[in-house]
Amino acid sequence: MKKTTRKTLVHNAGFTLLELLVVITIISILLALILPAIGGAMRNARNAEVTAEMTRLTTGITSFKSENGGIEPWSVIVLSESGTSWSSESRTRIRRIWPQYNFATLQDFNGDGDSTDDVVLTASECLVFFLGGIQTSVAPPTLIGFSKNPIDPFNSNGENRTAPYEFKPGQLVDTDGDGMLEYLDALAGQSTPLLYVSSNNGQGYSKSDGALNYYVQGDGKTPWNKSSFQIISSGEDGDFGFDPAPNPFDSTGGANDSRPRFADDYDVPTLQSDNITNFSGGTLN
Repeated sequence: MKKTTRKTLVHNAGFTLLELLVVITIISILLALILPAIGGAMRNARNAEVTAEMTRLTTGITSFKSENGGIEPWSVIVLSESGTSWSSESRTRIRRIWPQYNFATLQDFNGDGDSTDDVVLTASECLVFFLGGIQTSVAPPTLIGFSKNPIDPFNSNGENRTAPYEFKPGQLVDTDGDGMLEYLDALAGQSTPLLYVSSNNGQGYSKSDGALNYYVQGDGKTPWNKSSFQIISSGEDGDFGFDPAPNPFDSTGGANDSRPRFADDYDVPTLQSDNITNFSGGTLN
């Protein structure tokens, strides 16, 4: 009897080269659509975290005001450690916060082991000093608030203390190396401290020589938060897009157009578009 051989046909279940190219193309298109959305969502989340911290700082400033006769932290002041070289302006500003302070008391504000310096606080340093209090001289420096002793609030001894805001230690820096701390926002890789500029408790933002920049509205004159303060983050690029140091007013106090502007009808420069402020509700773009 003759046997019949049955041949079994085996089909290759793999993809052809053309099919693979089509799949790769589709995946690439999907990634091109999805990755920017993911990146944007992550960026928005980081910016929202900075905005939330500005809200907490504002609460800290409110707490400082309630504890100190309604006075907000100044954004310009010079502290005399020896007690002998207080300027009339700085003396007046300290007196408005701590009316009974004994100006003859020796201090070591910058923790360098002596009491001989005149410590010039930048706007960023003022934010940390007034809300966090004095700092220990032991490395790393720790903010311990102010003593409730009305004659010597800068005394580091005793446990009866007040600190309007608890700064995160990992975000405290000393970029100018003067021993006074500044505060970074929470953005990854940030190296530019938050800028704090006060309206001098409603007296008006300073137009004197050496005054810091602050944001004005579209008219080029009216400050945002004109009776309180501005907190400004340089954003993810670490660049304010303006130089806080030079005085944008002439010596007579007349305004020119160098103040940074923010308004619906004004194009914010690219370097400033990622700046985050306490008056914009997020980035300026």
